This record gives sequence, C-alpha cells and structure tokens, in this order.
Amino acid sequence: MRLPLDQNFPEPILKQLEPWMGDIQLLPLRTIDEELTHLDDRDLLIALKQLEFQGLVTLNYKMLRNPKELAAVLKTKLNIFAVEGVGHNPIRATGALLLDLQPAVNAIESGKTGVFWLRPRSPKPQDPWELFERAAQNHDEDPATLYERVKVSDADLEAVILDVEGGEKP
Repeated sequence: MRLPLDQNFPEPILKQLEPWMGDIQLLPLRTIDEELTHLDDRDLLIALKQLEFQGLVTLNYKMLRNPKELAAVLKTKLNIFAVEGVGHNPIRATGALLLDLQPAVNAIESGKTGVFWLRPRSPKPQDPWELFERAAQNHDEDPATLYERVKVSDADLEAVILDVEGGEKP
C-alpha cells in the first residue's frame, strides 16, 4: 500500500523506516509531485484519487470538520489517517502513525475503509507501589509480606551483576 504523507512528517526518519515497513510505502507529497503541496485539501484528495492512491496521512485533522473536504473524502473513498493531538511535533506524529498504521492497513485489506482518526495518548506515570499492590492481590498475597520476601536489598544493589571489562562500571 502506497500512502502519501502531508509535509509535516520528517523524511530522514521515514527513509530509515523503509526496511521495516513491509508492503507499506510512506511517500511525502513533494516526492510524488511538488504541486501536491500547494493544493487545498479538497483538490489534494481529488488529485490523489486521480493518481490512484488509496489514502492520505495528515496532521490536518481539522479538514475532517469541513463539509467540502468531507464531500471529497466520501466521493474519492480515500482512507484518511488523521493524526490529532501531537501539535507540530513531527517525531510524535510519526510515532502515532506507526503505532496504529498496521492495524488500520489490516482493516483496509479486509474491506473496512474510511477515516482512521489517530489520537495518541500522553501516558501518565503510575506509582510502582500501587502496581505492586495490584500484583500482590492477583497472587492472593498481602503486599507488605510479599514485598519483604521479594525486595531488593542494599546488598543486592551493591553486588556486581555485570563485570565490565577493565573492572570499571559504565
């Protein structure tokens, strides 16, 4: 599957990913035709259909709130991968795309087409003790008792695990 990308994705990173993308080819618009980068969204969608592409990956998720662009999506039947919530951060956008791309392509290949709205989350830190308590409950044990049995002691922290060449730790 060949998927055009709007101009907000970092080409050097995409180039490095090529060996691992399998049958998915991510193509920046300017590498297809420089003129594509100057079109409004509606005309871009029509042009991509005329060029026989199956979709578009974009950070311009707001176009999916515009009736003129949505009419073009409906008529062209292009798959739209709209990445939202990454600001102007091309690294996060690429990560968000890669996270959900394969399941979306699998859906397309099984006949489910449409708009794939990619909304990456911003993970919040979790308290390790709360996680330990849940793990203890899953093992039907008291957290404090279990911790005493499995805890890492000061001696454990000081014992050499890796003997780094030259006797020095990194």
